Amino acid sequence: MKYSEWKSLDADERKNISWHRRPHIRIATLFTIVFAITFIVVIMGISKNSTVHLNRKPTSKEAFAMAKEFVKEKLKQPDKAVFPNAGFKFIIDTTANIYLLQSTIKIENNSGKLEQSNWEVKMLYTDGDWAEKNSWQVKYLNIDPQPQN
Repeated sequence: MKYSEWKSLDADERKNISWHRRPHIRIATLFTIVFAITFIVVIMGISKNSTVHLNRKPTSKEAFAMAKEFVKEKLKQPDKAVFPNAGFKFIIDTTANIYLLQSTIKIENNSGKLEQSNWEVKMLYTDGDWAEKNSWQVKYLNIDPQPQN
């Protein structure tokens, strides 16, 4: 029904017409539905873009990823370093936010051969985004060559 038709109706006829046929209610309903859908889409978009790893303590794999970055900083040729995918030991003290990680790394020696070394990192998680280096403090870092038999 159009507004011009609505205005020509008397009071009794207006009362007998159902709500979805009334022009002002129909427009308000449509705008409300469009607004609700837009609001939901915006909220979903914001939640997808938010960083997932905020406000929680890092897992052992996340700490291992950061430890590898700190170990690479100490190497002469970090681009040629080869880390194992999942071979690492860890001890996590969640009350003090201390992460102790141990693993191996293959690094190129002076003669160009890859030699395996053991490394150990003790890190303190200071809150924030675990993927940022400024959220961690390295307490101890040691890279030792593995003894040759």
